[in-house]
Amino acid sequence: MVEQVPRPQTLTELAYQQLRDGILEGGLAAGSRVSVVSLAADMGMSRSPVRAAIERLATDGLMILTPGGALVPTPGRGDLLDALAVRAPLEGLAARLAAPQLADSDVAVLSDIHAEFDAAVRQADTTTAQRADLRFHQQVQAYCGNECLVEHLERVQARVILATYSTAWSSNQMQAVPEHARILSALSARDGEAAGRAATVHLENLAERVRREWRRRDSEESRTA
Repeated sequence: MVEQVPRPQTLTELAYQQLRDGILEGGLAAGSRVSVVSLAADMGMSRSPVRAAIERLATDGLMILTPGGALVPTPGRGDLLDALAVRAPLEGLAARLAAPQLADSDVAVLSDIHAEFDAAVRQADTTTAQRADLRFHQQVQAYCGNECLVEHLERVQARVILATYSTAWSSNQMQAVPEHARILSALSARDGEAAGRAATVHLENLAERVRREWRRRDSEESRTA
């Protein structure tokens, strides 16, 4: 038997992943305007793969093409709530499908990520908490075994992350820690139904926390106006 050799990433794929990571990790903040020429120079590539990557990001909703170039969108509150409403049941489905397929080593990976998230939240390390939160959800998706579901989740998840970080991220994520723990517990037990419910409820609770954060900010602004 001859094993299939993994296909190397194209320059467009490399540029796409680098720019996508930059948006989701905050290096390219909402409202940032980008230039194909400057990005190509920074990444040591020709303009064609960078342009193609930006066009793909525009399809994902992570870039807006304008006559003067491209910019990272600034989602509104309605955009975030709409994306969360879609993400919640998809996350639940991913957890339900993943649970019966998990090996002990998979559970160990999720446990390590959860421990990192827990520690970062307790230390108010926002950057690490954000990254660990995303990795936890992405890892569950990776184990679900449904490429179509993963593709749709990656798109809606990216929009949620961009909108949350730009409009509603709160450094107080203590409520999310036990919610992640419940998802992990159900996955560890290979209980797909419980894992699905826990994942869906977690995202529904996130939407409610977002609304509370907005009410808090609006109240503070009205007092200082």
